[in-house]
Amino acid sequence: MGETHTRRAPDPHARIRSAAATDAARIADIYNQGIAARQATFEPTPRTADDIVDRLRERRFPLLVCEVEGCLLGWAGLSGYRSRACYEGIAEFSVYLDRAARGRGLGRRLLEALIADARRLGYWKLVSRVFTSNAASLALCRACGFREVGIYEKHARLDGHWLDVVIVERLIPENQQANQSADQHDDV
Repeated sequence: MGETHTRRAPDPHARIRSAAATDAARIADIYNQGIAARQATFEPTPRTADDIVDRLRERRFPLLVCEVEGCLLGWAGLSGYRSRACYEGIAEFSVYLDRAARGRGLGRRLLEALIADARRLGYWKLVSRVFTSNAASLALCRACGFREVGIYEKHARLDGHWLDVVIVERLIPENQQANQSADQHDDV
């Protein structure tokens, strides 16, 4: 998502669905574009289809894909935030689009569908870290209701350079209230 593009109307033919093992090679290809561009992840090692298949086995963390006319153009997924039980309702999110598909509203469609899945699964907060230079991703997050919490300075190194990241979060209030009610019942 690292490049800025002219905004067009969302593609009415876009279809969002759960990823399948048969999508793994294409998901890896799109992820590897993001890795190579050095605008969206600190990850330096390209992903393989097997890496994606392993990720798909974790049912707690959905991975969605976006297709237009049968061509897979992007993906979005949740992953674990921290291993402590108190953080079980928080997930990190990622969104990646094929470089030729950027600026078409597909990232927003993916992220909105991912938020809906997170709500359905009971997550109460989604978080991510976005490179300060990644204007397109920051705009996407704002458009989908994420707030910028702050900046981690010199968060990690990429190609020998320290980079800052913006911390973004989106609360899912109805799930916070549901969990609060359950906690109150446990105390009785």
